[in-house]
Amino acid sequence: MKKTALVLVHLFLSTLLFAQNQSADGEGTSQATALKKIDKEAEYGTHLAVKQISFSTGKGLDGMPVVVANEKGSIDMVSIGSNVFMGHLLPYNNFVQLRDYDFEVFYKNKFRSQKYPPRKISLTDDAIFFDDNYGLFYGMEATESGQRCRFLYNYQYADARYLTRLFFHSSQPVKEHSIELAVPSWLQLELIEKNFDPVYKIKKSKRKEGDLTIYTYTAQNLGPVKQEPAALARPFYLPHVIVSIKTFKSDNKTHAVFNTMDDMYGWYNLLYKKAKNETATIKAIVDKEVQGKKSDEEKIRALYYWVQDNIKYIAFEEGYSGFIPHTVQDVFKNKYGDCKGMANLLTEMLKLAGFDAHFAWIGTREIPYDRKEVLSLCVDNHAISVLYHGGKTYFLDGTEKYAPLGVNAYRIQGKSVLVEHGDQYKIEMVPQAKPEDNTMATAASLKLNGNKITGHVKLTFTGEAKNFFHYIYNAIPSNKRKEFITTLIELNNSGADVTNVKTSDFSNRDIPLVLEGDVEIANRVTIVDKDCYTSIDFYPASFASFSPDEKRKTPIDLDHVLYATDTIRLELPATAKVKSLPPVFETSFAGNSMKAVYQQEKNQLILTKQMKLEAPVIQPAQFTEWKAFLQKIRDFNRTTISLQL
Repeated sequence: MKKTALVLVHLFLSTLLFAQNQSADGEGTSQATALKKIDKEAEYGTHLAVKQISFSTGKGLDGMPVVVANEKGSIDMVSIGSNVFMGHLLPYNNFVQLRDYDFEVFYKNKFRSQKYPPRKISLTDDAIFFDDNYGLFYGMEATESGQRCRFLYNYQYADARYLTRLFFHSSQPVKEHSIELAVPSWLQLELIEKNFDPVYKIKKSKRKEGDLTIYTYTAQNLGPVKQEPAALARPFYLPHVIVSIKTFKSDNKTHAVFNTMDDMYGWYNLLYKKAKNETATIKAIVDKEVQGKKSDEEKIRALYYWVQDNIKYIAFEEGYSGFIPHTVQDVFKNKYGDCKGMANLLTEMLKLAGFDAHFAWIGTREIPYDRKEVLSLCVDNHAISVLYHGGKTYFLDGTEKYAPLGVNAYRIQGKSVLVEHGDQYKIEMVPQAKPEDNTMATAASLKLNGNKITGHVKLTFTGEAKNFFHYIYNAIPSNKRKEFITTLIELNNSGADVTNVKTSDFSNRDIPLVLEGDVEIANRVTIVDKDCYTSIDFYPASFASFSPDEKRKTPIDLDHVLYATDTIRLELPATAKVKSLPPVFETSFAGNSMKAVYQQEKNQLILTKQMKLEAPVIQPAQFTEWKAFLQKIRDFNRTTISLQL
């Protein structure tokens, strides 16, 4: 019955959309042609987007005076293909609401209002700080190229603190996008321009109109931003404007918003204090977890790992809870929470156990801004607990399910942390890891046995490499995990059989992760008369094959630094002679490098390799060099060793 109902709803919506009065015209055809020059594959695009932002005052949290931002927009769209659904997506949360809208479709000689309900779309993203977000998509079905529509809206930010960034690009090509901010004299704000490089040629102007200072930014000929694998976060490379509200006047008083770091911390701390924690509810579990632990470090580990193991991470939050942590009693009772709720619980558990722990706000590596330069909510999107103990500072992230104590996730490394200290605060810096801190070591002792290679393989993972393994391993179905481990031990060689598999204790975060087993490889040896041809270079194809295609536009972010070492030993028959060995191989690219050496020691052929990934972000301008780097690795990987038996 549910399937039948869904089909009927779909047919009804389709009939409704196709029934709209619409027609193509010469202007629409001309606009479609211009947009197709920007992106040949686009089905529709925006001919003109105009956004006008004005400001007023209102009442916010606890009746406090706040700045209210009003955004009026007009989005003119045109179909490039036929039978395409085109429209505009507006994001919403508890601070952003639509006051009014209209949807106009060009029919015969003018735009005519054809308002109908939008489609609701989930915008949940684990990376964001507050997530009562969702989207409403306002659109229409265009039957042929050149059909036009116009979306008009009046959007309001109940608290302008949440008007943080203004981007110009969209998922479709844009011929022109204009953003205008009318700033009254009673409001002091800072507009911080990011990535305004010559590529995009953003035009800027400033003019006075009575009490208003009007700033206008105009961008033209913008290609679509598409979802691509391993993509760098968009704020790193797309042009945008950060809006930072400094001060405003209301009722003859001047109110500070984010004029200084003290102001920003004051706002964060105000919201943090609204989490009315009842720590008595968690005392029993704290006592239980630290009972019998002899050292402070054992106690800290026990509490940290308990939160990782027992509290499920969720991203959904609502309203000011975007910055107000869920209480410890709620998170403990529900066994779930977002990053703030988990950080709040972990901090209070550590405090109850007598440790110097503090709630803290941080921006992950998705955020490219320095908090000393940018005072805006877009600087922080995550929360952790900071612990001071034994002269060391620990950055404890309860959402990192497999992180051992003292090992920081790559996503927060090198980032500044705003640490709560009552009415004061501290700014700490998470240490930046070296590739050598995240290792993947392969050791293989093999033997040439007729037309097969047999032996033992051992893989050892540490640091982020170990965490990455855990995330993959625990994300796949349990009945596929054995196969996953086998694939790693067989060194991505489909012609291998693996037996006697052993692993380290996966539940023990504080030891290296080890996989090992015996292998028999049948497709690496070719014998012709008394000549034997073999290969023992098992370089991971998953990395060497990652090469952007010609259509790729966005920068690549491999999202980790890594040091991989391989030591492959092949025992040869006593009578075998190596005809020649390849020369030492070395290649590098922008801080990434690989070195490989073949050696012969008595009757053993030894291959040692070191791969260092130190610069994981590859810009489009570097794609040619990056692909050449990968190609050299692939070419070396195909090296065949000739033996005389």
